[in-house]
Amino acid sequence: MDRATDHVRGVVTYDSRLTKGFSAEEICVICGWLCGKLCAMRLGVILLAVLLLAISLVSFDHAGAQSTKPILISHPDSTRALAFESVTRQREPFTTAVQVQFGSDPVTRIMLFAMNLQLQAGETASAVTADAEDASHTIYPLTVEHVDSVPDQPWATSMVVRLADDLRQEGDVLVRIKYRGIESNRVRVGIGHVGDGPPDDLNAVPTPGILLPPPSSLTATNLAQTDVQTILQQAASAANALGKPVNIVVTDREGNVLGFLPMPGTPSPSTIRSVGRLGQGLEGIAVPPAEAATAKAATAAFFSTGGNAFTTRTAGFIIQEHFPPGIDFRAGGPLYGVQFSSLPCSDIKKPSARLGLSGDPGGLPIYKNGVPAGGIGVEGDGLYTVDRNPADDDQPFEELIAASGVRGFEAPALIRGDNILVDGIRLPFSNVVNPPAPSSTASIAGATFGFGFGGVPPASEFVPQTVGGIGGEVDPRFFPFIAGTAPSTNALTASDVETIITHAAQQANITRAAIRQPLGSNARVSIAVVDTAGVVLGVFRQQDAPVFGFDVAVQKARTAAFFSGANAATALRTAGFGTYVDRAQADGLRFDGTVAFTDRATGFLHRPFFPDGINDTAAGPFSTAISDWSPFNVGLQLDLVKTNFLASVVGPAVPCTSIPALPNGIQIFPGSVPLYKNGVLVGAIGISGDGVDQDDLIAAAGANGFSAPAAIRSDQVFVRGVRLPFLKFPRSPNL
Repeated sequence: MDRATDHVRGVVTYDSRLTKGFSAEEICVICGWLCGKLCAMRLGVILLAVLLLAISLVSFDHAGAQSTKPILISHPDSTRALAFESVTRQREPFTTAVQVQFGSDPVTRIMLFAMNLQLQAGETASAVTADAEDASHTIYPLTVEHVDSVPDQPWATSMVVRLADDLRQEGDVLVRIKYRGIESNRVRVGIGHVGDGPPDDLNAVPTPGILLPPPSSLTATNLAQTDVQTILQQAASAANALGKPVNIVVTDREGNVLGFLPMPGTPSPSTIRSVGRLGQGLEGIAVPPAEAATAKAATAAFFSTGGNAFTTRTAGFIIQEHFPPGIDFRAGGPLYGVQFSSLPCSDIKKPSARLGLSGDPGGLPIYKNGVPAGGIGVEGDGLYTVDRNPADDDQPFEELIAASGVRGFEAPALIRGDNILVDGIRLPFSNVVNPPAPSSTASIAGATFGFGFGGVPPASEFVPQTVGGIGGEVDPRFFPFIAGTAPSTNALTASDVETIITHAAQQANITRAAIRQPLGSNARVSIAVVDTAGVVLGVFRQQDAPVFGFDVAVQKARTAAFFSGANAATALRTAGFGTYVDRAQADGLRFDGTVAFTDRATGFLHRPFFPDGINDTAAGPFSTAISDWSPFNVGLQLDLVKTNFLASVVGPAVPCTSIPALPNGIQIFPGSVPLYKNGVLVGAIGISGDGVDQDDLIAAAGANGFSAPAAIRSDQVFVRGVRLPFLKFPRSPNL
């Protein structure tokens, strides 16, 4: 590990001195823009974001020789640099030797920020030089060890600079950088103490930049109607060439249908069928092919972001009884149960994915100019299923047609699912390497489009919002945040909710993502807080968090609050699910409020093998027996929603369950924590959007100060001689 890396990888607790002297707006800015690789420099860089929000847009030439002067960023009222110690995140004055040493080199590194600076292809940090002048006019060379653009703000650049070995701690020095022969302005940096030092340069002025306002609105796609026409036409041409009439659906990122082409002769209906016993769960249920195509398109759209591109083939790989599928004695898929989210009966995600999230190949994400724009779904074989054998390299015609449709709108190669590993296992993306490219052009007569007058696409359901200094989005239905509805002195206040979501968002912003490229990106998640009645008190979605997490985060929060409550067993019996209660009670689980359950715990009880993944064991108390199990027949999770889910597919939407606290169903993979105040259950937090261990970590950060008493956590409970889990954190979680 090089010395620069040594000095940017420590994990340090928050120090209130970091924000001393900053205005409330600046503090928000500090945390807000810090993401991606900048997070890799730690929250110290985060504080750097203070600067970034207060930085002006300065145009510069990204290609060829540097033609404008680099500008080091200063405070708005002086020439003092916006600078932080790169490990501890402390502000000046800086010592020449680090206070927290993570490597063999004890010399301090500081982080500076600049405008009008961007390295060209092939250049390294050595292309930038720096020096400092002290009061005696001695010039000290400084080594620039890291240069990188600030994610989402490519006009701003962060630099890690190593102080000189012989630099004296005698007050201010004037620091400048030089790139391609052009010198920057000089800014003041306090070494040892703030003050003294040489005078400012003649005509020196503060260089803080101008605050950038957040966007006033968001769009769910950058596709034009002509783009959708092209995609439909390319897909239809491939379908004609293959002799396979199909239904083709294109959605935007949020599931709004932008284009629909029902080709004459498409087999109808499509039958849900996998490995389970016919007639059990959803096995054998007939659904319209248009709904299946919509589910595929929405799934690819909901799962894909600027950092990862997943398909329905990817989804099918992560929802089965073993991960990877077909390998015995492996735990279930990391997103086991996610297929029963974004349902048409949900009160959260609107529009829905119609049949829930799909694992049937034939759904691919759509990107335009490298930006996620939506998804395409193709259905036409009469079978709605899940790929049970990912090793056979099958190429169903639905996937061939979808791949042909997105020609010219493909996902960037780096972020495709097959460039992302989970637990060392490479995810699949598509088995189609060379999609059909017919020379003949098919007619798309009969196609319908979801654009408004003048080709305006549907509006986004989200609006920009900053919470705790972190930039993101909210649904106006769930913002501003509200207090808990229970008539109790312990109920969560709106301020409590803001604190919980803020802490979670700030942790996410420094958490190493598990499913995003490039490596070193931070997690992007949705965060939901509910009260004990399942009422949503607030939902916040980080910028570019996958859309599927919006519904799932609420499901997770409601699940944790429900099963940790005193009336869970009674509510299940009243709703007609007493057999599951009996099975749980036979295992010593009463669900009467005496145990704090996370989704990791209840999900563990919901696997077809108990313990999870151990073949030839009986099912968990909430799961279908393995002899009847399939991805469409998982047990309590499906049974709770089955009736109203199917009713909502063909008619008006109704709540997913008859239990008021669970109107969008439950979720059974990790990422939630019940919340307690003065030892009393007051709600739960749910997280979704990244790896499940990362979701657990972020949920725990949000719950800090509202944690369950240790004695009642689910990891104090044994079932069949096996300790239940509570939370699991990833190794070296922070950037």
